[in-house]
Amino acid sequence: MAGVKCPRCGAETVYRYGKTKQGKQRYLCLACGLQFTPGSRRVEPAERPVCPACGKPMHVYKRENGATRFRCSNYPECKCFKKILEKETK
Repeated sequence: MAGVKCPRCGAETVYRYGKTKQGKQRYLCLACGLQFTPGSRRVEPAERPVCPACGKPMHVYKRENGATRFRCSNYPECKCFKKILEKETK
């Protein structure tokens, strides 16, 4: 895509990946796998927390008002989650 770069790795190898509910074009970076919408204000966490139960990395599961909920990457075997408030990340 002309002029569209991945916000995470800066690669120009992006693929159109559907549209958002608001009708904006979404993209998928073929280099790092990030799904993104150009001009989005969403900030990805720099570091993912580690699961307190099994020690594996956690993934972003849900974004709520003022908080991000992470779920263990070993789900469904490990059903641990962690909620981090926006104030804690700043």
